[in-house]
Amino acid sequence: MPTSKPIPFDGTGRMRFIKDRWQMKNFFKFFFRFLVTLGYRLSLQHQIPSVQNHKETVVKHEHSSFFIVAHPDDIELFMGREARHQILEQPLTKKIFIVLSAGDANRKNRRKPFREITWWEARERAHTEAIRFWDQYRHPAIESEVEIHGHHFFKITIGPSIILYNLRLTDADKTTSLDTLVQNKNQHIFDLTYDQAYSLDDIQNILFDLVQHETQGLDKANFYIMDESYKRNPQDHKDHKATSVLFRDIYPKFSHLDKNLYGYLTYFIKDKEINLQDEDREKSFATWTVIADELEKYGYKRNDDPHHMQWVGKEYNSYTVRELNEK
Repeated sequence: MPTSKPIPFDGTGRMRFIKDRWQMKNFFKFFFRFLVTLGYRLSLQHQIPSVQNHKETVVKHEHSSFFIVAHPDDIELFMGREARHQILEQPLTKKIFIVLSAGDANRKNRRKPFREITWWEARERAHTEAIRFWDQYRHPAIESEVEIHGHHFFKITIGPSIILYNLRLTDADKTTSLDTLVQNKNQHIFDLTYDQAYSLDDIQNILFDLVQHETQGLDKANFYIMDESYKRNPQDHKDHKATSVLFRDIYPKFSHLDKNLYGYLTYFIKDKEINLQDEDREKSFATWTVIADELEKYGYKRNDDPHHMQWVGKEYNSYTVRELNEK
C-alpha cells in the first residue's frame, strides 16, 4: 500500500515544500492556458471553413489599401463607407484590415456563465461578419495563424482580395495599454491568445513587415487611420490616437510606394450631421445591425443602442497626405 512521505519542518523541507507548490502552481497555470487555447481552436472548427476544402480565384492585384485601427469595430464605425465601396467596386485592390487590440475593455479572457466565447471574441467575429456583409457573403472567412518576429497572431482571408489581421492585444488594461506603450517605450503589452509580450518596437516592426509583405509586386498603397490630432479630433479614445501615432512613425519608411494617407474623425462626430446619403446611409445602419446581431448570438448585449447610434450614418475624412515614390 503506498504511503505518503511526511514533509520535515526544518528549513530545507519547508523550502522544498514551497518550491514544489510553486512548480505545481505554474504547471496548472500553463496547463490552463493550453486548455483555453485548445478550446478556442475547437470552437473555431465549426465557425471557420477548412482551407483544404475551399479554393479561391487568384487575382493579380494592382494596388493595396490598409485600414489600421485599435478596436474591432473602429473601421465599421468611422470609415465603413470607404471600406465597403472598395470591397464592392475595386476587385483589383487588395484590402487589408489590421486591428491591434482585442477590444476586451479590460475584461481579458473572463467569460460570462453559459457563454460559448468571451466578449472580445464576439466583437472580433462581429467585425469579420460585418466585412463579409460588405462582400455580400460571397466568400467564407478562412482563419490561419501567422508568425512574424517570433509573435503568433491570426489572419482571416475573405475571398481573393480581403485580409484581416488581429493582434488581440489587451484593451484598456489598468497597468498598460497602447497609449501607455507609446508614452513609455520601455513597457510591454500582452495579447489575449498566447500571452506574448509586445514592445512598441515589436508592434511597429510587425506592421512594417505586414505592409512590406502585402505590397510585394505593387507600387501603390493607400492607408486609412484615425486622426491622431486632438486639435482636429478632440474627445478621442487614447488608444485610437496611439495606434495612429505608432503607425505614422513608420509611415515614412515606405518610400518605395506611391502612397496616400487618410485620417478620419472619430467620437467628435457624434454632434455632427448624418452626412451619408441614400444607400451609403442605409448600409451604415445595416452594418451596425449585423454587428449587434452577432453579439446577441453569443449572448452579449446588442450595441445598436442610442449611445453607439450617435456615430452611425456618418463619415468625416479630416486630412489627406499624398506622397509619390521617391525613386
